[in-house]
Amino acid sequence: MMEEQKSDFQDRVARINAKVQESSKQKPKTQGDSLLRRLAYPAGFIGAFAVGVGALFLSRYVQYRLVGLPGQAQGNAQDFIGFGIAFGAVFLISFLLKGNGKEFASASALGMMFTTFTFHNAVWANPDWFENVYGPDWVEFIQKHTEPKSIQLFTLTIELG
Repeated sequence: MMEEQKSDFQDRVARINAKVQESSKQKPKTQGDSLLRRLAYPAGFIGAFAVGVGALFLSRYVQYRLVGLPGQAQGNAQDFIGFGIAFGAVFLISFLLKGNGKEFASASALGMMFTTFTFHNAVWANPDWFENVYGPDWVEFIQKHTEPKSIQLFTLTIELG
């Protein structure tokens, strides 16, 4: 009986070795490493940055349509409210990505912050477009309280040239 067990054991070892050799001969399948797949990740950062920019544009539009122009004493309130609304949008994006894209949420936040501090430059560059979207009184308010080609950090203005 001992010889029979040894024979069965050697047969099992031979089958396992045959499967190992067979699987090692097969070429492993790649996960579609195409150019588009490789470009999707960095393009996702650009898209997330654009979502942050769009969230701030939309928050400023909604804020203007709901409460109108901010008063003199509320100059920075628009930035804080815009931050709040845009961060809500970034949080929603992060939630929808289910924690797999924290870096994309960060890119959205960077887009939102960049737009907050440089939004007025777009108004100076394209006043006609902003008059059609927001209204002439809003464009006049922005141009009255900001300088072109600058960064507006709440009350601090940094001229770029």
